[in-house]
Amino acid sequence: MENTRIGPFLIIKRLGTNRRQKVFHAQQVIQKRDVALKFISVPPTVNWNRAVDKINIEVDVLKQLTHPKLVQLHGAGVVDEKIFLAHELAPGESLTAMLSRRGRLAPDLVVEIGRQIAELLQFLHQQDVIHARLTPDKIIVDKNHKVKVADLRLNRSKRKRWDSGQKRELDVAAYMAPEQFTEGASNKSDIYSLGVILYEMLTGKLPYEPDTMGRMNRKKMEQAVPSVASNVMNCPVWLDKIVCQMLDPEPRNRPHSARAVVFALDEIKNIDSTKKAAVSQVTGNFNPLTAGTDKTEANRLLGKKTKKRPEKDRPFYESVPFLLGCLVMIAIISGIALRPTSSKTLFSSAAEMMDSDELAQWRTARANLKTIMERGKDDEFFEPATELYFESRRRTMVEQAERGQPLWTQSENTIRIGKAIKLQQDNQLEQAKREFSILTTLVDPQGDERHIFLEAQNRLAAIKHATTLPTDVDELTKLIDQLTEVEDLSAISKSKQKLADIIFTYSGKEDYDSIVLLAESSMNLLRQKRDKLDPSGLTPSRENPASGETLKDKD
Repeated sequence: MENTRIGPFLIIKRLGTNRRQKVFHAQQVIQKRDVALKFISVPPTVNWNRAVDKINIEVDVLKQLTHPKLVQLHGAGVVDEKIFLAHELAPGESLTAMLSRRGRLAPDLVVEIGRQIAELLQFLHQQDVIHARLTPDKIIVDKNHKVKVADLRLNRSKRKRWDSGQKRELDVAAYMAPEQFTEGASNKSDIYSLGVILYEMLTGKLPYEPDTMGRMNRKKMEQAVPSVASNVMNCPVWLDKIVCQMLDPEPRNRPHSARAVVFALDEIKNIDSTKKAAVSQVTGNFNPLTAGTDKTEANRLLGKKTKKRPEKDRPFYESVPFLLGCLVMIAIISGIALRPTSSKTLFSSAAEMMDSDELAQWRTARANLKTIMERGKDDEFFEPATELYFESRRRTMVEQAERGQPLWTQSENTIRIGKAIKLQQDNQLEQAKREFSILTTLVDPQGDERHIFLEAQNRLAAIKHATTLPTDVDELTKLIDQLTEVEDLSAISKSKQKLADIIFTYSGKEDYDSIVLLAESSMNLLRQKRDKLDPSGLTPSRENPASGETLKDKD
């Protein structure tokens, strides 16, 4: 396929070592822009025209997602019954190629690369988008170890894709979380995939080697989470711990968000400032990190042998070592009984309670999180505990306000947002919008009422969206008809975006299937109108003036 022409593109060479992935370095000839072209396979069970419509809807949404760590999507096209996506051509090599060349990476580099990936996942999850197929093939690392993640598609938590019937590849499934095989992907599934990638960077191999699909998934569910420190001796103990937590088969036991992973990796840099390896930490003198740690594995790696003690002639219970041991055990038991619950235990318990739908559970979680916060900013769990604490306050406030119950704290701003939520429930949207707007200016987004700011901001955005998108099916039908009647290029561009919003908002919602199908059909009609007005598809973009150009779809 090299040196051939595909529409406005000249194929230069194939990218990557995976021959199954059809990704090419190409040049958009007239604009003289280098791009990466990826060709999309359509499942035989999916109608061709529906596939084209779905791809174009994805493009309309994904082009709006911009982040320094994300390979930017330029557009899509159809040429000679081939569907392709055109992306930014990111400099560097895939993480797969990097690992193939170097075997495994130093822990500090793993932390740096992992942090950048987690930062992007945090951004995507905030946009209600997940990656769902994160592998080293899709991570580009440049010479300065700056990362870009490629091959993002429009995946949403717990929702099936339109092409979900595609067969899973074993090498991709090796990075997928166990629940993806049964329940579907979620934010926590992306965290699991990142955990597999961190493990592979540190050890040079996968935690569970590919076998058959069924056996591999059973291993993930049933076998103990493998420890990095069991394979390499230069892994910081806290890095080993966070990777094990990310690989937990139970989603609720993983870090509660990508932001928590970013924070944990930042903290590892501080905790491991002495550069001590996990094995030396485990086998060295007692410290808080090693309490209760089994040293057997570390001693095996170091080649140490356990010395046999000579037997005594007198009864063992009269020996000095035994009596001293008893005293030590008494002291340890007393210390454990008096020792406050660790921040890690408190935080894990609170995170589990926050997964509940019960108000009482949220309040209990808040008490645990408050205890961690009172220990000060030096506590490693201070920041994630603070984030979850205010999330608990926000949920409690909303639950009580929507039920018309008295709010648990009656500050002036709390009373105000309670009234604003009631106005919104009564469909007095203009008054509610005014109140939420005032709150976003009154409340400090980083202060003690940040939960009020966040809720006001979210509800303000929702009202603005609701005022432009009706919920009544008949009104939506009329709106779609009006959007389809436009004739000039500028209006077509705006109508396409509005239709994309309708599809994105109502897709998968009960009673709106006909609306989504109608919007998709109208989207296709608008593309046909646009192609008649601009047959070449190569004129400067009216959709994104900042870019100066765009790729057009060829139906």
